[in-house]
Amino acid sequence: MITKKQKRAIELMFEGNLSQTQISTELKIHPTTLSRWKRDEEFVEAMRAFTDGVIARSTPRAMSTMVHLLSAKSELVRYNAAKDLLDRAGFMPTVKQDVTATVGPVQITDDIPAGSDEDG
Repeated sequence: MITKKQKRAIELMFEGNLSQTQISTELKIHPTTLSRWKRDEEFVEAMRAFTDGVIARSTPRAMSTMVHLLSAKSELVRYNAAKDLLDRAGFMPTVKQDVTATVGPVQITDDIPAGSDEDG
């Protein structure tokens, strides 16, 4: 089980705008303590769980953004949004297609009179 300070450290690290020294100062701990926490298995697992929670809560908004981008002015943006949504839905493009066809005898008719120069 992690402490309240460790939980707060994870929140501050996730925000991404503070250095390790600034986080340590905010928590009133030594910077080496934070470094040690970052190597602790329970702390690392708590960071993963926190990240997973943030992603889970952000998913509906992210999907809404992608759907909205389908109407963007830029054709490239629309294409990338459509491709991303289709890829995530499992509609991957086919890499190889086997095509079998039966073609009857081919007859070529030469209807250009001998000696005529129709190229020029």
